[in-house]
Amino acid sequence: MALFTQPGVSVEAWVDLAHDVPITLDSVEGGQATLQFGQSGEYTMTMSQANLTQFVELATRALTEMAAS
Repeated sequence: MALFTQPGVSVEAWVDLAHDVPITLDSVEGGQATLQFGQSGEYTMTMSQANLTQFVELATRALTEMAAS
């Protein structure tokens, strides 16, 4: 059972990546990419191409702001 659900979003657990954690690309199929987080892929995130693009843009912005502070 999801902790939070609304159309297009299902949250199964809260994940805090404040420390270095391995991230791997698990698969790309059906217009979605699935990323695995943790030593044994304990956490999974699946995103559409549009959401993955938005994620990369926001991550790039966050890195720029971190470098400036």
